[in-house]
Amino acid sequence: MKNVYKVFIGCFAACILLVVADWGLGSWSEKMYHKSKYGIYHRQLYCLESSNDEILIMGSSRAAHHYVPQIIEDSLGMSCYNAGSDGQCIYYHYTLLASMLERGAKPKIVIYEVLNLDINKSQGATFTIDAALDRLAPHYGEYRAVNDLFEQKDWKEKIKLCSKTYRYNSKLVQTIKCNYMPETEDRGYEELNGKLNYALATNDKAKIAKSNENKLEELKLKYITMFFELCIQHDIKLVMMYSPYYKESSDNAIIQIKDIAVANGVPFFFFFSNQKFQVPELFYDVMQLYDHGARLYTNEIVKYLKQ
Repeated sequence: MKNVYKVFIGCFAACILLVVADWGLGSWSEKMYHKSKYGIYHRQLYCLESSNDEILIMGSSRAAHHYVPQIIEDSLGMSCYNAGSDGQCIYYHYTLLASMLERGAKPKIVIYEVLNLDINKSQGATFTIDAALDRLAPHYGEYRAVNDLFEQKDWKEKIKLCSKTYRYNSKLVQTIKCNYMPETEDRGYEELNGKLNYALATNDKAKIAKSNENKLEELKLKYITMFFELCIQHDIKLVMMYSPYYKESSDNAIIQIKDIAVANGVPFFFFFSNQKFQVPELFYDVMQLYDHGARLYTNEIVKYLKQ
């Protein structure tokens, strides 16, 4: 009996130590996350906690690198913020906008840069529901839309969230970067410097071709429809954009998104193969404009936004 008692006490003490360690490390990680001054966490926190901008730009890295808020502000006389985020698709952007609305922020215009992976299955770790959950995990319990996104996973995910450390366990390196490694950005816009590397262009084209082979993901389709409905419900003017690629062909996923937009009365501007931008000197890589190209493109789209 004494041995059983010792084992019980030992297990109990170990559990207490684990809880204390989890709370301590989790609390430190939480503090560091909320202190973020730069990068993706700073931009996410700004949107969720502070933004009251009239124009919000959303979408993947192409949104982050293609739209210059200062040009839009100067042209339209409205405050603008670029909430584009690398590796994130409609799961993240819907949840971010719904959470902002829940807080009371209400942009007048949302510019959404579409990607085929907004409705297609991803073959990698990015552009998935798991990528969105990982990014938004620190805000579980704070916003209904974040909680609803977690509802799409099984019950085991909620058990894991009981651990304070779990919400930050993949964020340590990025959190340090967001606190101590300044990044150049302008109201969320991240400029790319350097011109198209032809050696990498072939590899980029192969990646695009591979992503174009993906099949439809029904839950993504549901979320993009919800995104349209959310904007309509809150009287937000939604504008869909498909910015330039360098010498690439579009795919059926974009046509499907465009059809949904048209059915909901949402303007869809297609710059994908616009000849004005089919100049290699304007591109950083096949998919993304470098800073000079982004500024030319932003100046071009404000003409359409004014309409």
